Amino acid sequence: MRIGLLGFEFSSSNKGCEALSYSFLNLINKYFKEKNLEVLYFSNNGLGSIPDHFKDLKISQVNLKIKDPSMKMIRAMHSCKYIFDVTMGDSFSDIYSKELCLNDIKFKTIAELVCNNYVLLPQTYGPFKNKVVLQKSKRILDKAKVIFCRDSMSYDYVKKISRNRNVDLTTDMAFMLPYDSKKYFISKSKINIGINISGLLIRGGFNSKNQFGLNFDYSEYIDEVLNYLSQDDKYCIHLIPHVIGVGNNARDDDYKSCEAYKIKFPNCILTQAFDNPIDAKSYISNMDCFIGARMHSTIASFSSGVATIPFSYSRKFEGLFNDLKYPYIIHGKSDDLDLAVNKTISYINDYQQLQEKVVKSLAYVKKKENGFINNLQMLD
Repeated sequence: MRIGLLGFEFSSSNKGCEALSYSFLNLINKYFKEKNLEVLYFSNNGLGSIPDHFKDLKISQVNLKIKDPSMKMIRAMHSCKYIFDVTMGDSFSDIYSKELCLNDIKFKTIAELVCNNYVLLPQTYGPFKNKVVLQKSKRILDKAKVIFCRDSMSYDYVKKISRNRNVDLTTDMAFMLPYDSKKYFISKSKINIGINISGLLIRGGFNSKNQFGLNFDYSEYIDEVLNYLSQDDKYCIHLIPHVIGVGNNARDDDYKSCEAYKIKFPNCILTQAFDNPIDAKSYISNMDCFIGARMHSTIASFSSGVATIPFSYSRKFEGLFNDLKYPYIIHGKSDDLDLAVNKTISYINDYQQLQEKVVKSLAYVKKKENGFINNLQMLD
């Protein structure tokens, strides 16, 4: 059975985007082996290390190119029994930019036209602030075979703006990402605190003008949290990038921001630039407590049983973690700086209580995962 993957990143600086790819391929490789799957990856980026990790799957890449006399992309999409689209988990929205969203919508439209079974995988939907984007998005949603939502806020939003009634509530696929905590040796003599510093928030978003409307300076927040932790010898602080753009002109990168804070707080440990999301999660799984502003860094932490403090700059955080009945969130768009810092310190001090809550919430996640797998298996 030939399937197409759209909106995935096999080779990306963003380990969260890669996590969705590794998770979905791991899932289909585990539960759909009897289908003799052939996977077409629709992207202009390379395959990365995916073929090395999934040697049992036949995977090939098809470039996203509309103006092509051979119509290779369109023919390839037409040959697929299913096209699964994840829109990188959170990009079916115009919060990053109207132009990026409209560009994604072009390929969604073609995929729906030429493939009868266009499936939207678990992701956040909206918000759509631009009227043109909203109308075009509605048409995509209306025609999809199935819409999987990763949180209740997205589920309610889709039900409100779309006529499609084949909508299912599940959770993020990256909860299913495998990991190996024994890959790294991390001393347990101190309380290990992992901090994912978002280079995107440090820079004020892609437009460097507080694009996401934070209520305070994110850099000041990181400074104050690190000041607090650095003054107590019981903590071992790990600076953990989750978006790693090695080029000097990388538009989105955490590593250089982590390097800068390592210079400012030399007692911190700067982790390596991870090659793939499995390695990143394997490292994060050794933390006692983890603070993160990259959505999938917090999912890596949470799903490996670590006390997790998500820093929210978008409703996607509240949507996901509220569904898990997990209230320990820093609300970057509504908390003030003092409140955000004080909450973070309080949560760190109560990290064992947070761990207990994580374990309880993961039982709920497991039910959602099983429901999602069952619904995928029933697509035929």
